[in-house]
Amino acid sequence: MGFAPKKIDEPKRGDRHTLTKEQLKKIFVRHDINHDNHLSRKELKQAFDELGAFFPNFRAARGLSHADANNDGQIDMDELDDLVNYAYKLGYTVS
Repeated sequence: MGFAPKKIDEPKRGDRHTLTKEQLKKIFVRHDINHDNHLSRKELKQAFDELGAFFPNFRAARGLSHADANNDGQIDMDELDDLVNYAYKLGYTVS
């Protein structure tokens, strides 16, 4: 008598799943409230707040330091992938 193998690729109810880079990108783009194709520090803070960051102001500042290549104090669409990569490494999850 043996045990049936457990299917590892099927999530169990209540499991937490890491957000994909595409999901993170959609969240950041959605927070471009004024639709100027730039994310201000305030918009970044709101995005990190939605992601569940304990200190969204800190995460917004760190996100800017990682992704704001031209040092204009905001993230444009050319810099967005660097911001997404930073957030992805933090491992934000959804249940």
